[in-house]
Amino acid sequence: MKQRLWVVICVAACLTGLFGQMAALGATTNSTWSLTAISLFKVASLKVDKTNSVTAVFLSDGTCSLLMGTNEYAGSYTTTKNSVVLTPTAGGKAAIESDAVALIKAAIDDPAVTITASSLKFSKITLSKAGVPVKITDTIKGKGSATVKGKVKSKSFTLTTAWIDWTLTSGTNF
Repeated sequence: MKQRLWVVICVAACLTGLFGQMAALGATTNSTWSLTAISLFKVASLKVDKTNSVTAVFLSDGTCSLLMGTNEYAGSYTTTKNSVVLTPTAGGKAAIESDAVALIKAAIDDPAVTITASSLKFSKITLSKAGVPVKITDTIKGKGSATVKGKVKSKSFTLTTAWIDWTLTSGTNF
């Protein structure tokens, strides 16, 4: 009887671990989308215009990620009938801001310039009547500073990214 009890306990523990792992893996994929991100930054005579291919994955547990090249931006989302609200995690927000700063810094190509991001905001994802995303933008605001003739000069900036041309690659519309 003791041996049987031990087998029951082991099987129960294994099943508990298996089911726990299944929930931890994050639920099923609701939808995967292929889209384009167009980032635009303009200040004085400097203009940065960069286009990237992106994959957006939305899971049934309310989490999502945007994959741009080797960069992954994690977040969560909520849906209504006409829109989706995307909220980046702290790590996702920091990664997006860091990549924006790197993009601007590469365009300036001056090691004396310091670029900092101060805010990131996503608009709601507007949905078509069929549940297809049609429009979303994110806006990153910040400041660039440099020492010129012994004085620190600063200029505010805004980098806007339009997330467009959403094409469903797997799953269902919102």
